[in-house]
Amino acid sequence: MGKHDGGSVKVLRVDVTEYRPYIEVLADALNERGVYRMSLTDAVKIAIEKAVENLLPDVEIKKTRKKYIEINF
Repeated sequence: MGKHDGGSVKVLRVDVTEYRPYIEVLADALNERGVYRMSLTDAVKIAIEKAVENLLPDVEIKKTRKKYIEINF
């Protein structure tokens, strides 16, 4: 059983070093439009959530990151 269903799971440490520039640009874009400051980890989580929503619409993600609220000027 995994964390998503209440079980215990080991911490996942994925090496995305080569994607860091893209993650930083994504976090910067989110931070320009958002109420709260998003970390690089939050930016990666948001990207994964969006991918899952598009590719696996029947899967519901229990979000553990801070809430992203966009400011519309």
